Amino acid sequence: MRVPLASINAHAILDADDYDTLMALGVSPNWSFSGRMVRAACPPLNTQRIARLIVNAPEGHAVRHKNRNGLDLRRENLFTVPITRHSIPPLTGHHRPL
Repeated sequence: MRVPLASINAHAILDADDYDTLMALGVSPNWSFSGRMVRAACPPLNTQRIARLIVNAPEGHAVRHKNRNGLDLRRENLFTVPITRHSIPPLTGHHRPL
């Protein structure tokens, strides 16, 4: 299924079943592309990333596209990866200034 995007002259591609599920959840049919991701209004959470909604990504995980095309929202093209946070080592005074 192809969904037109308001912000560019292009379409998002996704499975019809996923589109029907999103509409049943109250997601707006008016979608936009913000340079890297497709977004839409989703009450009561305001604007949501469609890919996250499709795969039901848990907190602390990022959604990636196998083919690196942010407009391809087919379920078989999406996967999640844990977000790793790197700690900043404390300043000990034993390093060279910049």
